Amino acid sequence: MQIDYRITADGEDITPRMADRLIDLTITDEAGMKSDAAELTIDDRDYRIDLPENGAELEIALGFRETSLISMGLYTVDEITGDGPPDKMVIKAKAADMRSGIKAPRTREWEAVTIDDIVRRVAGQHGFEPAVAGALKGVFYLFIAQTSESDLNLLIRLARDLDATVKPAGGRLVFVEAGAGKTTDGKDMPAIALQRRDLADWSWKVTGRGRFGRVVAEWTDLGTAEVKKITEGDKDPTLKLRHRYASEDEARRAAKGALRRSKRASGTLSGSLGGFRGEMTAEGRIEVSGLKPELSGLWTLTRVTHRLGSSLTTSFEAERDNEKDTDDE
Repeated sequence: MQIDYRITADGEDITPRMADRLIDLTITDEAGMKSDAAELTIDDRDYRIDLPENGAELEIALGFRETSLISMGLYTVDEITGDGPPDKMVIKAKAADMRSGIKAPRTREWEAVTIDDIVRRVAGQHGFEPAVAGALKGVFYLFIAQTSESDLNLLIRLARDLDATVKPAGGRLVFVEAGAGKTTDGKDMPAIALQRRDLADWSWKVTGRGRFGRVVAEWTDLGTAEVKKITEGDKDPTLKLRHRYASEDEARRAAKGALRRSKRASGTLSGSLGGFRGEMTAEGRIEVSGLKPELSGLWTLTRVTHRLGSSLTTSFEAERDNEKDTDDE
């Protein structure tokens, strides 16, 4: 099949201008709080390619002429560099949603709210559609202080304690469980089957069942001002969380989240495919077979890179899927 692509800049299709200029195009899709990115390397041999404005919006699609192109998203130009000889221009852009006012610091207080309340309010203030996983919607907080902290950083802080991820993407503000392989309405995301023959190369690391088998968190009893502890897990070594929480529920949620993160860190897998799989995205899942038996099963994608150069290929990084640890929960 013949490789094809489309690049639109501020609504104008500039693909024909790129026909003999585009040297390399890389799309990086990140899990969780990291920003997705696009990078274009362009032949600038006669200086006829105008510098794009910082803030210009690029819409990129990749695929093959015989099939429909797959949208890779909308990106905002934030850095342009050049070098030579030969003369080249490199355009770097971040996911458009990550450049909104959601990153500006602000101070306010939240009282008697759920995660769903917070995400809905923040989403409404910044022009996003809220998308919260059903299992997280009802998580309740008596009080949260937001002091000179951006709305995005606040949500990242709350997500970390819940072993969740938050990300503005595609016009939505998404708050979901990390590594759960579920959509915001609780449905399982379909896993993409990858066999040994699909991989051009791979590498893996297994470090046991996780760095920590027990997590301790402290909380303050507001009635007595007494500092209390809760423990999740019953195996060594032990991790003690540094933050002191406002309630037992918050402390327990944070300890459970830290224990789940530690278990996921017990195995990593990365690889390059022999071709292009545009449907692979960060937070999605792959089902691996044909490598070592211990590696077979479900993995959660933490980074997916699509690269158009002399060929069109996809590579990935992944962690052990949460399902492998449900027997210990």
